[in-house]
Order: sequence, then structure tokens, then C-alpha cells
Amino acid sequence: MRLLLLIFSLLTATVQAQTPENGVEILPKGKEAIYKAEFKITGNSINGFLAVSHKRNDVLHVSFTSPMGNNLLEMRWKNSRWKKIYAIDKLGGRHIFGMMAEDILLLFAHYQYDDKFVDLGNEWKWNKKTLLPVFESDKLVSVKIVGKRHRPSKIVKYERGEQEIDKMRIDHQGFAVSIILEPLKKK
Repeated sequence: MRLLLLIFSLLTATVQAQTPENGVEILPKGKEAIYKAEFKITGNSINGFLAVSHKRNDVLHVSFTSPMGNNLLEMRWKNSRWKKIYAIDKLGGRHIFGMMAEDILLLFAHYQYDDKFVDLGNEWKWNKKTLLPVFESDKLVSVKIVGKRHRPSKIVKYERGEQEIDKMRIDHQGFAVSIILEPLKKK
């Protein structure tokens, strides 16, 4: 009986531990990046810089600052939860913050490090959502997110240059909300 339980637990652990193909990792563990960011929320546009740090223990630290250097939003993903460290009133509302926090996880494909993520080949399952990835040349190009019927679907798009991502974008269908990120390049 113990042997049967051990085999069953090993099988379930390997199904949950699957991660997507090599072309999915947007921000590898232990790396940081700074992006020129534009948040469009119901007709308002907020521009600035988004700094993202992916720590080795799957903690994602995000900081959004204005072009003048004012802190607009700071949050941390740890143990499958977001912790809001600071947010201005326009970005700190429960619904807007929740939507933006999930969008950031989707943009950086960070859901693949969550225990609830399952790779089924042509589609992925995460957090009661179905994710439909599209690959070109073994690189992730877009992901369509299909949620519950009463929740709008989203589309994440990655525009790639020769080697790196030139632009990341997430658009909501049914809401006037989008996030556009362009990495700052070193010269």
C-alpha cells in the first residue's frame, strides 16, 4: 500500500512540476530588467519605468516609478500571493491592483513557477484559467487567456527582435486596460 501511495505521489508531483518549453522564460531566475512602461487604465495613461527582479526563490519584485522618479507602485509576488508594498490611489484600488498584478504575472510568464500551473502541451492550465500559447521558431509569440465566462479574456503578445523581446503587451477584451513594456537596451 505504501509503495502504491509513493508511486501515486511521484506521478502527481511530476505532472505539477512540468514547466513550459525553453522559449517561455521571459525573465530568468536571478535576473533583473527595467522597462519603459505604459499603463492604460479606462482612458487614463500612466507612463514610467517598471523595474522587475526575479529572485532565485521564485520571488518577483516589481517597482513602477514615474519619469521624475516618484514611486507609483511597488509589490512582491511570494508564496503564490502578491503583497502590495506601496501604490498610489489610481493604482491601489482593489480591482485595478488585482488586475494589474495578474497582468504582470502573465506578461513575464511567471505563472509557470506556481504550484497550480499544469502544462498540457498545446494548452496550459493555471488558476482556473486556460492559456493558449502560440510559438514561432520555438519562441513564445502570444498567449490567449480564457477565463470564466463572466471574466474577459486577455491576449499577451511578445514582439521579438533578432535575439531579445522588443515589446511586451497585454490587452483586455471588454475592458479598456492594457500594459505595454519595452525593455531599456544597453548600448
